Amino acid sequence: MGNRAFKAHNGHYLSAEHDHVKTHHSHGHHDHHTHFHIENHGGKVALRTHCGKYVSIGDHKQVYLSHHLHGDHSLFHLEHHHGKVSIKGHHHHYISVDHHGHVSTSHHHDHHATFDEIVI
Repeated sequence: MGNRAFKAHNGHYLSAEHDHVKTHHSHGHHDHHTHFHIENHGGKVALRTHCGKYVSIGDHKQVYLSHHLHGDHSLFHLEHHHGKVSIKGHHHHYISVDHHGHVSTSHHHDHHATFDEIVI
């Protein structure tokens, strides 16, 4: 499916740095840290970072980067709504960004869990 960048409601982009998923307002979609390769996995997708790690949601609902594809923990549904996308993962939790730019998960599908999807 190719590379994507995800811009949150507050103008910050999801960014993969070291072992963490963060947001940065200074990193635009031209920065390689904000590029996620979308891999198709039979109705679900995996988000692979520029350094080959996978975005994952742990048992305690934390968002982290894994060196390997961790089954359901690393698989997501991209839900498109009115020109935006939501990233729905393990146990029906959405990747979410609060007004401070902190990345977490939420059971609620609200503006914190919707992103502009930019094709790279």
